[in-house]
Formats: sequence, structure tokens, C-alpha cells
Amino acid sequence: MFSEMNRRSFLKAASVATATLANGMGWTRELGAQEMGGEEVTEIRIGAFYAIGRWYFDPVGVHVQPGQKIRWICRKWGGSVTAFHPSNANHELRIPEGARPFDSGILIEGNSPRARFEWVFEEEGTYDYFSRRHERLGAVGRIVVGSPGGPGEKPVGYGESAGRALIFRNVETIFSWLTTEKIVEQGSVAYPMELMGRTFPGQESHF
Repeated sequence: MFSEMNRRSFLKAASVATATLANGMGWTRELGAQEMGGEEVTEIRIGAFYAIGRWYFDPVGVHVQPGQKIRWICRKWGGSVTAFHPSNANHELRIPEGARPFDSGILIEGNSPRARFEWVFEEEGTYDYFSRRHERLGAVGRIVVGSPGGPGEKPVGYGESAGRALIFRNVETIFSWLTTEKIVEQGSVAYPMELMGRTFPGQESHF
């Protein structure tokens, strides 16, 4: 029979193995802040739900502090993490004016390093971003670093429209719903499936 020490070791190992298998099968998402070698990293997943024709970020809204790292993990090939900035396909500026614009490029899926993108946010303020191929489907997100502020607090389409990238209705819907007050209050805001479309019996998220 197992000794008490062996029994505890066995149960701990079984628990870790079960959690690992569950993550690999997509049964759990385990979103939010994680400790990675003493470093706090907030994870956001990029995925698709074909039943309602959506690509999306989840959580769609996150509140972090200056100097904190965020890691995006792509669950389906083709997503990107791209800041609303004129240098990115001439989008309107929706990140702090002193912040560097980020763009992951097209990400692949799985556990490859090319399926992940990380960024450390130094400047306080509001950061809006999108997926290059899926913006029209509502694949946008918002990050508040420290206190809200900057161009991201302005209404979508606030500036001169001539020559700018198109503003899609789904983008306006998400950002109108995803206020910075809600993000700061909740810390992490899940993607609003109930707002963006209905699911159907027997359909599973591809997230």
C-alpha cells in the first residue's frame, strides 16, 4: 500500500496531468494573470466560433499596471494582435500618443512560439487593438494600463476619415459596450457572446 507521502505525491501528479490534458483538449481556458518564473503575465486567447461567425479575443478587456506583460495565444491560424495606429494599415490612433505601436503579424496555431505574442505595456492609458484579418467580425480588444486616458477614450471614428481605414459596425458595438470603467472595475472582461450572436445546440467554441 502507498505510504501517506507516496499517496500525496501520486494525487498531486494525477491532478497536474489531468489539468494539462484538459487544457490540451480545450476543456478549460485558465485566463488571467499567471506567475511565470516569478513574472506576472496576463494571457489572452485568440480564437474563432464559427457557429456565430466570430473571431475574438478573450478576455476582451484587461486592466494591468505599467510594466506588466501581456501574452496572446492564438488557438486558430490567422489571427494577429495589432494596435489601432496610423502605422498599422492607417487606422485611427487609439493608443496613448507616447506609446509604441505593436503588431504581431499573422500568428499560427498550437504550441509553437509563432503562435504567441508578448508585449510589455509601459505607458499609462487606454490601448485598443484588432486582428488584421478579422476586425470586421468584431475581433478587437481593449487594455487599460494604470488609469484610462488618451485617444482610446474618444468615440470610434473621432478623427478625419479621409484616407483612414474603415470603421466596422462590429467594432463600434464592442467598444461601445466595453467601457474602460467596466474594465477597471472588473479587471478582466470576457468576450460578450450574448451580445455578438447566438450559439446553437451541439456547437462548440473553436477557442
